[in-house]
Amino acid sequence: MSGDPFEQRDYSGHRFRDLQLGGADLHGLRFEDCRFEHCDFSGATLRDCRFRDCEFADCNLSLARFAGSQVDARFVDSKLVGIDWTQAWWPTVRLHGTLAFERCALNDSSFFGLSLRELQVLECRAHEVDFTEADLEDADFRHSDLHGAIFRRSRLARADFREAVNYRIDLFLNDIKHAKFALPEAVALLHGLDIELSE
Repeated sequence: MSGDPFEQRDYSGHRFRDLQLGGADLHGLRFEDCRFEHCDFSGATLRDCRFRDCEFADCNLSLARFAGSQVDARFVDSKLVGIDWTQAWWPTVRLHGTLAFERCALNDSSFFGLSLRELQVLECRAHEVDFTEADLEDADFRHSDLHGAIFRRSRLARADFREAVNYRIDLFLNDIKHAKFALPEAVALLHGLDIELSE
């Protein structure tokens, strides 16, 4: 699908349900305080769009491209696999806490080098996600599965990893000052140290 089904450019306070926009090419749309439910944006290109204070619930956005789009949104029970978030537009002065994921699939996505303080990744499956060089201070990863996620030169000060599982964070390559961890998963922080662990 390549057409644009929207009749206007600006929407505020709208509720959209069951949109089938897989593979669509959407350009220059602006959404404020809108809610999307059971919508399919898989493989869609969202070019120079703006989502402000929006929520996506039970949506599929896998392989979507947010080319130059501003994304200030909360995603719940949604599939967002294979998204390169670096393609979106991120303002130089960024408000904190404007991107949140809850019970979502984020596998194989990239947040490389982004400033995402107070990012929320709650109860998510985030396998093989690239957080290299990202500013994730005060981020919340509680109850998420971070198998294969890459943290390299990442800023994780005060980030919350309690009840998160399968993470591998190198103490020497990342800033984890005052980050929160819980046993037994926190033992993973000792991997890579030249020490011997005994039970």
